[in-house]
Amino acid sequence: MKNLPTLLTLVRIFMGPAIAGLILWAANETYADRPLAGLIYALCLALFVLASVTDWLDGWLARKLDAVTPLGAALDHTADKVLIVCVLVALAYAALPLGLVAAAVIILGRDVALAGLREGLSHSGRALPVNQLGKWKAAAEMAGVGAFLGFQSAALLFAPQGIVTGLDLAARLLLWAAAALALVSAVVYVRAAWTGRA
Repeated sequence: MKNLPTLLTLVRIFMGPAIAGLILWAANETYADRPLAGLIYALCLALFVLASVTDWLDGWLARKLDAVTPLGAALDHTADKVLIVCVLVALAYAALPLGLVAAAVIILGRDVALAGLREGLSHSGRALPVNQLGKWKAAAEMAGVGAFLGFQSAALLFAPQGIVTGLDLAARLLLWAAAALALVSAVVYVRAAWTGRA
């Protein structure tokens, strides 16, 4: 039972590439079979929501079962990054409009830059603590990706125009909010590293 949180985290790691593969399949079917593409995007949304729930659930279970470990924490962070990187890259390649591709590049670029900064600091025995802006950014990007997957599904399945428009607007606002928070939080992290507060 104590291994359950780690098992959930590992499942989330594998869900990232699986959802990305489904997105590429849906994009390939968009013009050949719209309803099938819409159903695949709906499946992507369901799996993405499930993966997001496991992100909360594995941490809660680890605390509840007194099974918090350094390995579990490291895997949890890795699972979050694998999920969002796989899904955002697949969407940027297959479905995102140019404006949202720019937002995705900002989000992913920030994550890569901070991973390098964390690695560099670890060699000198320092670490970058997670700040609240980073958590807000993660929440905005997850909600934005979910909204965009919902938009794709709704549009391809001929949902009412109000639903399609609302999901499109929500996705755009949330992903650009995530991009803005990515930039601001990156500045905060770099300043902390520069001033020795990390």
